Amino acid sequence: MLSMFLSSSDIQALKRMGIRQILTQIVNASYSIISSYMMWKFVGVLLNNDSPIVVVISGSMEPGYHRGDILILSTKPKYEVGDVSVFRFNRDEIAIVHRTIKNFGKNRTLTKGDNNLGDDVPLYRRGQQFLYDKDLISTVVGFIPYCGMITIWINEIPYLREMILFCISLSVFLTRK
Repeated sequence: MLSMFLSSSDIQALKRMGIRQILTQIVNASYSIISSYMMWKFVGVLLNNDSPIVVVISGSMEPGYHRGDILILSTKPKYEVGDVSVFRFNRDEIAIVHRTIKNFGKNRTLTKGDNNLGDDVPLYRRGQQFLYDKDLISTVVGFIPYCGMITIWINEIPYLREMILFCISLSVFLTRK
């Protein structure tokens, strides 16, 4: 199976590697993973947000944001009418990105997708007519068009995620530096 992804010269080079070289490659791969994680956390600190980036997965915010756009998020002390807000009811649910269309007093908000006919009340918890501040996570401060399509493809195409991870792992492992 390894021959499907590697040339014969790569397989021979892999066989010639000593334990010291293999350990060096593992350490280098670890540096790559740790550096990526640190960059993610640094961006989160800069934007004051645990999840500073999300990918649009539906067309509910078209024409402003399209499926596959990457949204850059930052927390805000108060959400105004017109802000594109991000909300979630449970920590393990997918975040929803919709526009704030009405504020009710100090800490209650109504949202709606720009491309949806009605407001988001049907998306809220049973009996809930608006969002509370605790439901709002952040607001959109910028976006990168269509750069998140790979995320959508990875989640929709079976085994694509595993293939990509395998290829990246092999390339990191076989790079001699």
